[in-house]
Amino acid sequence: MSRFLLSSRLGFGATLRAVAVLLTLTVAAPSRAVGTEPDLVNVRSIDPTIAVELRYAGTRNVTGRPLYPSNMPALLRPSVAQKVADAHRYLRTRGFGLKIWDAYRPKATHDQLWDTARNSDYVADPTAGRGSLHTWGVAIDATLVTARGAEVKMPTDFDEFTPAAMLKYTGPDKTVGYHLRLLQSAMARAGFYGMRTEWWHFVVKDWQNYRAIPAVTIVSQTPAPATPAPPAPATSSSNGATGQGRSAPGMR
Repeated sequence: MSRFLLSSRLGFGATLRAVAVLLTLTVAAPSRAVGTEPDLVNVRSIDPTIAVELRYAGTRNVTGRPLYPSNMPALLRPSVAQKVADAHRYLRTRGFGLKIWDAYRPKATHDQLWDTARNSDYVADPTAGRGSLHTWGVAIDATLVTARGAEVKMPTDFDEFTPAAMLKYTGPDKTVGYHLRLLQSAMARAGFYGMRTEWWHFVVKDWQNYRAIPAVTIVSQTPAPATPAPPAPATSSSNGATGQGRSAPGMR
């Protein structure tokens, strides 16, 4: 059996290749946890009616470029994924549903987000705290959709780092306020709390029962195809943060 490592020290190109390996294994066996230490599952293997549009697999994010493969699945700890499914089922009884914008996030990807944003009100500094709880597999970014999967009016778009994205909506649009309260109610009932500066960000309440994920080890029956290494640059440099920080638990 071959072993593949999704490491926190990978550069951008290597990150995409490693995540592609993880993606291949997940798609091949969607109902099985894709790792043994720790377990991560494809959320849609629990409930395939949950909409998924990972924004870091495209250009509609703060970096303006894709950080994941285009068909990256939404991965979470199994018990957290079940809670997400519970929230989605509650919303379906009200004619709505969940759409996931981000779930488990490799640390190398989060380091790239930090390099772009450099604002700890919105992105957790990976060198000064627990880091992002997305990298633990216990946080999601989500929005509300109709029963047919169409997005509805919400306070802002994803990754809009402005006061309008605050958890408490103070705008004049009653429809937006209703949608946000419904989303927050569903997530709270399922065992999540929100983040002050981002209405779309939710963390499982018992996150302290989990452990950080420094790397994801994937066990495969078949080796991944070899990828040619790029030419060596003229000068060498480090490509990956090494800090093991401690920050506010709600930070993304």
